[in-house]
Amino acid sequence: MTSESKYGSEKAPRKAASGDLASGARMKQDIPDEAFSKLLQLVRTVQTGMQSIDGSFGLSGSQLWALWQISAEPGLRVTALAKALHIQPSTASNLLDKLETRGLVRRERLDSDSRVVRLFLTDQGVDLVGKIPGPMRGRLRQTLQRVPVATLQGLVVGLSTVLELMGETPASADQEVSGGS
Repeated sequence: MTSESKYGSEKAPRKAASGDLASGARMKQDIPDEAFSKLLQLVRTVQTGMQSIDGSFGLSGSQLWALWQISAEPGLRVTALAKALHIQPSTASNLLDKLETRGLVRRERLDSDSRVVRLFLTDQGVDLVGKIPGPMRGRLRQTLQRVPVATLQGLVVGLSTVLELMGETPASADQEVSGGS
């Protein structure tokens, strides 16, 4: 879709055919509803893809994503993993407990500061990650590569605005490059 939509250009909304204010107000409400519908459709498409992967490997999407993150950055700290997954460190720790129990991840503490925990994949974890489609090879990531840059820039600005209005801090460009879906 170009910057032109059924509602007109981004610069100036198209006037309602009848020119009355009620039609304009209705059209203005239709835009957020359509945006919500499209976001919901995108989320469901991604969830469906993750569920099919989940079933193939017997791990949750979050567990698979954590494995992929650790493989991309061996020695990653738990707090950095939590930030990349957009979860609390305690939730990341619980997730890691399950992966460690399955023999996929190991935690190492630095001798100089035992509070610092670094994460590494075990040989079994490395084998598993080699079989899962990582986010750099995923359907959404590949599709985004085909979207015109100007459209992607608008998408980033728009989604960042929505996140800010919801009280969330949008991920930085560095996080997007290293860990987006």
